[in-house]
Amino acid sequence: MEKAVAIITRMEEILKGLEKEREKKPALAETIDLHRALLLAQAGVQVPLPHLELGAEEVRALLSEGSPLLKPEELKVDWEVFAQLCEEICGIASRHRLELGEELGKIRAFLGNHPDKRSPVVHYLRDESLERAEETGLNGELLAFVLNNSLHPFLRAYAQVLAPLIDDRLWYRGRCPICGGQPDLALLEAEMGGRHLLCSRCDSQWLFRRLECPFCSNTEPNKLIYYPSEDEVYRLYVCQVCNRYLKTIDMRRATSKVIPPVERIITVAMDVAAREAGYT
Repeated sequence: MEKAVAIITRMEEILKGLEKEREKKPALAETIDLHRALLLAQAGVQVPLPHLELGAEEVRALLSEGSPLLKPEELKVDWEVFAQLCEEICGIASRHRLELGEELGKIRAFLGNHPDKRSPVVHYLRDESLERAEETGLNGELLAFVLNNSLHPFLRAYAQVLAPLIDDRLWYRGRCPICGGQPDLALLEAEMGGRHLLCSRCDSQWLFRRLECPFCSNTEPNKLIYYPSEDEVYRLYVCQVCNRYLKTIDMRRATSKVIPPVERIITVAMDVAAREAGYT
């Protein structure tokens, strides 16, 4: 089996990278301070690496059929620790985004009082959180934000264990082969220009086709467009079939070390531009 492409960036490296970017980009101080506080909360959670009994043949079969290695209902989490982290994430977000305090309070109460802590997590991992949030009168995107940040240390631990088992030749798909998460960033590698996607949930990276939308599988060249930055380091790819967008870094143009989890934060202006243009 080939060595996995997935790379889980160390938390210390991410935090140091954010500090450097804050010095270089004062205009992003507020955004960076929020995410740094979130990352520090995650780093404060001691998550043991899970013990998994997945044989090579089972892994190969799951990947070949398009199934991520981690099934939502099989996720093992210390739910008391998870609940405490949810509480802390809501508190951090409320202090940094005062206008969201009321909505975050509802989410805090929903998660804190839920009789089954696993249920909201399973719905989130199955991409059902938006629908469920509407049923309960919650802000779906904000609920996903809280769950994403609260689950991050646990999913990263799974990724560390599962990444070495993955053969990229069996997985040219738009979702993470580990947890099934969608990408929120892409990298064009420096040597051959191959495209790697970064999972929004567990920070894994995996290889994917250059000319295909990872969200809807559209391959029509005239409906896959990208807008480059002035220095051509960054590209904003948009799909005119599903109206989704993906921020991309061209490593062939980068002049300094690229830390993907840092880039997803400091490229917030690209998110704003894409959403103002009607993409999601």
